[in-house]
Amino acid sequence: MYSKRILAGIDVGGSHMSFALVDTLGGTVVNEGVRDIKMDAGGSISSLLDAWKSLFDDLFTFENHRAIKGVGVSMPGPFDYCNGIAQISGVQKFDAIFGLNLKQSLLQMLEGRVTDVVFENDATCFALGEYYAGAAKGSKRTLVVTLGTGFGTTFLIDGKAQTEAGEAIPPNGYLYNVPFAASIADDYFSTRWFVSRWKEKTGGKIVSGVQEIAALAGQGDASALSIFEEFAENLSEFIFPWLKKFNPDMWVLGGNIARASSLFIEPLKNKLRKLGHHVPLITSCALWDKAPIIGAAIHADKTIKCKEEKEYRKTTQFLAPPKAAPTSPGRYDIYPAFPLGCGKICEGNSALAAWIAQQQTAVIDGYEGVLWNKLVDDLSAAPALKGKKVRWFHVSAAMKPAAEIAQMIAPFMGASDSIFGKITDATLADWFYADKLRQMQPDAEADINVLVGCGAALAEWNAPLAYVDLPKNELQFRMRAGAATNLGADAVADDRDMYKRAFFVDWPVLNAHKRTLLPAINLIIDGQRPGNYLMMPGDDLRAGLAAMSRNFFRVRPWFEPGVWGGTWMKEHIDGLNEEAPNLAWSFELMTLENGLLFESDGYRLEASFDFLMYHDHKAVLGDCAERFRYDFPVRFDFLDTFDGGNLSVQCHPRPAYIKEEFGMPFTQDETYYILNCRQDAVVYLGFQEGINPSAFHQALTESERHAKEIDVTRYVQKHPAKKHDFFLIPNGTIHASGKDNLVLEISSAPYIFTFKMYDWLRLDIDGRPRPLNVEHGMKNVYFERKGDAVKEELISKPRVLSDDSACTVTHLPTHLNHFYDVHRYTLKTEINVETNGKCHVWMLVEGASVLLETAQGMKQRFNYAETFVIPAAAGSYTLINESDEPALLVKAFVK
Repeated sequence: MYSKRILAGIDVGGSHMSFALVDTLGGTVVNEGVRDIKMDAGGSISSLLDAWKSLFDDLFTFENHRAIKGVGVSMPGPFDYCNGIAQISGVQKFDAIFGLNLKQSLLQMLEGRVTDVVFENDATCFALGEYYAGAAKGSKRTLVVTLGTGFGTTFLIDGKAQTEAGEAIPPNGYLYNVPFAASIADDYFSTRWFVSRWKEKTGGKIVSGVQEIAALAGQGDASALSIFEEFAENLSEFIFPWLKKFNPDMWVLGGNIARASSLFIEPLKNKLRKLGHHVPLITSCALWDKAPIIGAAIHADKTIKCKEEKEYRKTTQFLAPPKAAPTSPGRYDIYPAFPLGCGKICEGNSALAAWIAQQQTAVIDGYEGVLWNKLVDDLSAAPALKGKKVRWFHVSAAMKPAAEIAQMIAPFMGASDSIFGKITDATLADWFYADKLRQMQPDAEADINVLVGCGAALAEWNAPLAYVDLPKNELQFRMRAGAATNLGADAVADDRDMYKRAFFVDWPVLNAHKRTLLPAINLIIDGQRPGNYLMMPGDDLRAGLAAMSRNFFRVRPWFEPGVWGGTWMKEHIDGLNEEAPNLAWSFELMTLENGLLFESDGYRLEASFDFLMYHDHKAVLGDCAERFRYDFPVRFDFLDTFDGGNLSVQCHPRPAYIKEEFGMPFTQDETYYILNCRQDAVVYLGFQEGINPSAFHQALTESERHAKEIDVTRYVQKHPAKKHDFFLIPNGTIHASGKDNLVLEISSAPYIFTFKMYDWLRLDIDGRPRPLNVEHGMKNVYFERKGDAVKEELISKPRVLSDDSACTVTHLPTHLNHFYDVHRYTLKTEINVETNGKCHVWMLVEGASVLLETAQGMKQRFNYAETFVIPAAAGSYTLINESDEPALLVKAFVK
């Protein structure tokens, strides 16, 4: 004996819906049996949803309705089954609901009476019904074929539908569109073929369908018998290669044609044997019309059971809190914020839902990685939308198939075994079908219409625009957890591959889209805390960006462990996760991946740094704005190797190489400023005088192939490192930080174009080999940077520019190839600084804190090791040392 577990199963057809209550433990339809309800598939949204309402009204009169755990829906495609979004278009069936979140509409209709509504493909549901409770029960490898108005196929392995294309599996498991004879399979293994063939053989006689032909064959009609014989011939010829490759132990036939299987199964078997292949058990289905209903219910049951709250981020970094307070003087602040004044930021789902309710029609666009289903679920449950007819449309329904998108972006993805690609020139519109974007329209009979998703604004609804932004670090954490994937991808990939695609394709495309939207955004939403969103009006965002571009800013830093990572940051920066294995990087000012925090009433809303540059890059950059446009040119970050290991021996690409190979406008010229170090710390920099390029290349190649250790100092110089030393690393220079350093890396903005040439034979922190780039490195490294010239040209020689009782200004000359320069200020009291049309990037490298006062009257404290930026448009500003001891600051700026 067993306890029943009841779910509703629904099979959606073109003219009606069949439904029943299913005991999913027993795989049976319970007492009330199967019922039908008529539906006009070509009707309006309201008429279609009215049919669903009638179905549920009937369903909840069933004797066991109070026991219903959930609803499973067998639905024809195309359809986004995972998210419940209609994608059928151009077939005069269900066109009205194109892009509609049908799942959310049904859940609203059900008003909490079930746990969930789960959708699956109708052919798959049929197959699952037969697998769990019908003819395929106990089969390991099953081919289920439905022969009716169309030709449907499902490949099952241990009851799981196989959709990933491979040698034995067609794309999505579909065979209907595979070429056969003069057309495709669907034209030969469907009812219309039988009807057409009968007319050809009988001189135009009309029949109602396959069953009439079968009845005539049963009476010995020669034409009817020959048609079934020909059908078996065609089917055996077509299916033979797939049987050979997939090797099922059972082949189940369903659909209306299968009801006449006695007329063609034996000929089919005989023809397959003649083709020389083991014939699996071929049988007609057992459940017939009940199969998709039972399969949908059982699939829903299993999905609901497995749908425990999954981790949506994988990282050791804490999620930024919605509220925070500034740290005390001298203590590094990991949540720095720009003040906006009171009453600018709102918190919570209710506030966002209330905004939507006021608009009646709204568009919510956003970045990749936003958890759109969670957002819709949260808002649907909010009081402001309760009891209203809300239609949620998803722009993803208009997106091109993942395979087509992958083919489109392939030229920008580089070699499959490389971490490098090339920056795309595509636009977000290239991801979508323009006609399907136009097809997605509000429902005039609804109370509220909302279009959501990445690229939603492309549909050009005449409606207020909200934008959900997501910090790049949180996006990467979601990708690592499998909760997010690339733009237009249908599956989570290896995290390195996802990052490559994001960097070279997704981010350039989405950032350009964001730039066009910025002037029109009515509401900006911080999407990093699902279920607790922060938001503020677009006018306040733009006002904040304007104030920031004329005063100061500090981006929110984020921290990452690494194979060579150290302990200094964990021990000296408050609020970091002490359970992290180490910390290798702090992204102090890596603007492509940093966000900006805005503060109001203690709330801290984060928006990506791109917004600032798109709002007014000229105010930020000043005299170099035309050169760099929206690309902030300077990068500050920490490399922490205290108690860690050496960085890889590496170099960076020459300017022409990075532009030609990777599409980057400028290259990765770096410097190492030693913020702190232990006594025996070193930096590897430049070649030994007697370097032999061929011998070096051979040593690297043999090491990579055979895991052979290299004596690096035989080829590369090793220099002692002391606090406040400044090492110069122009492109093409061989280099590496040794262990026990805290390096402030002052660099041009590019940061992933590191050609690792030797990495000490170690695995990455995740246990996988770290990719080496020996050949890239050999094409870019300058072997002439060797011997005594290294100390003369690549270790900066400080020179005092000015000295008085308030401040000493020292020039730390950079290399001729560096487009930026560095000054160090020894601040004793206070100093007034003119920007002179230049953007200044600062860090306090010794001392407790300094106070900034801008010409516009704003004041802000900056603490030890914090990076801050004064835009060119600030004009002049004052820095005040808040300690009795001198404070040391470094300032970087474009030459």
